[in-house]
Amino acid sequence: MKVRVILHSYLREKLPPETHGRAEVELAAGSRVMDLFAHLGLPTHTAWSLNGKLERDCNLTLDEGDEVRVFRPAGGG
Repeated sequence: MKVRVILHSYLREKLPPETHGRAEVELAAGSRVMDLFAHLGLPTHTAWSLNGKLERDCNLTLDEGDEVRVFRPAGGG
């Protein structure tokens, strides 16, 4: 299955420069968000959204055509 990935900030470096942080990624059916993060070498403590909704559960199963946006972790203090 294919999912669309959009990486923001310095996370764009995980994809080739010519993609500008956007790619379609081929994953096995039944893959979870954590599988996508592992495939791309992304840290699991980042903020991300699935189809426009902020999520936290990396065990969510992805479906064909889903869009995952990944943001840099927010700092505080």
